[in-house]
Amino acid sequence: MNNRKPSCIAIGNFDGIHIGHDALIRRMIELSNEENQDSIIITFRFVRKDLKKSTYNIKYINSRNIKLELLKSYNVTEVAEIELDEVISKYSPEQFIKEILIDKYNAKNIVVGYNFTFGHKASGNINTLREFESTYNYKVEEIFPVKYNGIAVSSTLVRNLLNEGKILEVNKLLINNYTIYNNELNIDYNKKIAFADNNSSIIIPPDGRYKVMTGGKEALLTINTNKDNSILIFDKLERDEDIIFLDRAH
Repeated sequence: MNNRKPSCIAIGNFDGIHIGHDALIRRMIELSNEENQDSIIITFRFVRKDLKKSTYNIKYINSRNIKLELLKSYNVTEVAEIELDEVISKYSPEQFIKEILIDKYNAKNIVVGYNFTFGHKASGNINTLREFESTYNYKVEEIFPVKYNGIAVSSTLVRNLLNEGKILEVNKLLINNYTIYNNELNIDYNKKIAFADNNSSIIIPPDGRYKVMTGGKEALLTINTNKDNSILIFDKLERDEDIIFLDRAH
């Protein structure tokens, strides 16, 4: 018997918290207040590249630590990161529902996006969750896509726009302007230059000039990429401050 208080859970990868994620998380919090349940955000961490849904070496909008910080800023009861190791990544959808959502978190309400998949080889989806509602005594709520210019907002869309250097559009979709955090770069403050290793897991926008904010001051940033690094050259750079992207500089 689960002694834990009943919970309302939002589940997703939540890379780069965008307006679609925001709608999902806020609905979960609203529902948890209505039902007097714990509010829990569940996200995932792939512990090995070969266990990812895709073998494609995805670059992330936010590093893992930043993602967790952003999720915690919603002030929910708990942000739970599930490590998709060799055991859990092989769970069938029903196993995932029973062993994690029910047995561990006592889920009574589950809120997911329209394109949510889970379980071994992403074989479960919203219909699978609905299938087991009566078996495990919970309710599922689907959040329909939030659209931008007729396209469903997703982390993939944001990543594609970032890779095209479309900063203004990216900033309309993210809840915070696109930011590279100072601890994600190797920075020489005296020379006003920073390096991001090309093997880094975070996205660096394409080569070009950008308007950025650093320490509350506007600056110009030029990005040049070689075979090893992206080199970020600033006209001015505040010490220990994050780099907030505003727009392409023309």
